[in-house]
Amino acid sequence: MRTRTDLYTSTQGSKTLLVLLPPALSCIDDFFEQGFVDALRQRQLPVDLLLADTTGQHVIDKTVVAALHTKVIQPARIKGYRDIWLAGISLGAFSALQYAAHHADQLSGLYLLAPYPGTGDVIAEIRAAGGAATWCQQQTSLQDERAWWQWLAQQSLQARWTTPVYFGTGSTDRFLSGQRLLSDLLPKERIRVLPGNHQWTTWKSLWEDWLNSGPLAFERTPVQSVEHRVKCV
Repeated sequence: MRTRTDLYTSTQGSKTLLVLLPPALSCIDDFFEQGFVDALRQRQLPVDLLLADTTGQHVIDKTVVAALHTKVIQPARIKGYRDIWLAGISLGAFSALQYAAHHADQLSGLYLLAPYPGTGDVIAEIRAAGGAATWCQQQTSLQDERAWWQWLAQQSLQARWTTPVYFGTGSTDRFLSGQRLLSDLLPKERIRVLPGNHQWTTWKSLWEDWLNSGPLAFERTPVQSVEHRVKCV
């Protein structure tokens, strides 16, 4: 799994890591080209950024959880990061949820950006049950995306949200129908729908909105001269 890091540097350094996973048919370099990294740095947020090239093959092979845990999250803990946020776009959000279903205790929270809600058969099961909250109480299988649907629905039913989940999508996203089943489980104040469809321009607007008003915005530091370093692995 290829990674790139963009480190916030100051006299204090950062104890917060934001891990960002790309959508299908994209790679981590696109986050630089589409302005995601610049948007973070322009806001002077004291956060280190790690981009991880999870792919569709990781999902197909069911290796995405193990790969993220051993190559990204565990090494970050060893380096001393106190708070680790996991975010992803489309299939990247799907992978973020799959990781959270198995290792939520390792995360401070999730940001799901235009998430791919899963395959049609699972969505059909959830609809037939009357929604994920009812569906999850009938499930024993933890295979495929059923694992994260069950984890998310149980969090909602318990209303505890020890690992908070934030959600954003476009008003004409092609996966909007399934995404609504997902967002129905979340606190309303953590849901954002902006004009646009399933493409980078919409995702950039959602990203900037979350950086402005989401949980990391409260870590903003006074404007100062700050460097950042890029590292590729």
